[in-house]
Amino acid sequence: MSILAYLDDYRVVKITLPIEGGAVAQFDAVARVIKAPQFEVIFLTGQLKEYALDPTVLCLLVFDVAGAIKSIQARIDHQPAADKLVLELVESFSYLQKREYFRVDAELVISWWRVDDEDAAVSTVQGTANISGGGVRFPVAEKVSRGEHLGVKILLNVDLPLIECVGEVVGSYLLGRDHFLALKFVAIENDDRDEIIAFCLAEQRRQLRLKVQVLDSL
Repeated sequence: MSILAYLDDYRVVKITLPIEGGAVAQFDAVARVIKAPQFEVIFLTGQLKEYALDPTVLCLLVFDVAGAIKSIQARIDHQPAADKLVLELVESFSYLQKREYFRVDAELVISWWRVDDEDAAVSTVQGTANISGGGVRFPVAEKVSRGEHLGVKILLNVDLPLIECVGEVVGSYLLGRDHFLALKFVAIENDDRDEIIAFCLAEQRRQLRLKVQVLDSL
C-alpha cells in the first residue's frame, strides 16, 4: 500500500519546508493526494508569504496513522496559490510504535541528561516532538544507547508546570536527516502524566480546528 493512500482525504500533517539560505520552517497544514506521486499541501492564509522557499532542497512531512509515524520526503513541484504547494514524493518510511496512550506531535522544549552519570551535561532541544502519557520521541544531536535511563524535563506550554520524569530509551531512528530518540516513562508522578494526557487531548482538538479552518478557506 502506497503511503499516499493515507492522504486520500485531507489529513493534518507537520511539514518542514526549506528556506533560501539554508534555514527551515515548520508548519501545521493539511495534505491530500492529487495523483500519485503528487500531493497538495494547504496552509492557513498568509502562512507562507514571509518565506522564500528553496525548491532544490527536499521537504519533510510527518503524520500519524494508527500508531505508525509516517514520513515523506518530497520535492516542491510548484506553488499554484499563495497558500498551497504541490509536492512530489521522493521517499517514504514509517516507524511503528506500540502505544497505550493517545499521542500527538507538538512543539515542545525538552531537557535531558543521563541519570547514571553524576557529571552528565544537560542537553536541551526545542522543536517538534511526539508525546503521550506513556512516553516521548524527540530529536537529539548525539547517540544514546537503547536501555539507558535519562532524566527529562518537558515544557509543554509556557502556561503549564514543568514536567520532570525519568525515561528509558526504547528506540532511536532517523526521520529525514534528523536522529530521534524514543523514551518510555519509567518514573513519573500521576499528576504529571495526567497533565500530559490533558495536553494531548487539547492538541488533538487544536489540530482538528486547524483542519476545519484550512478547508473553510478553500
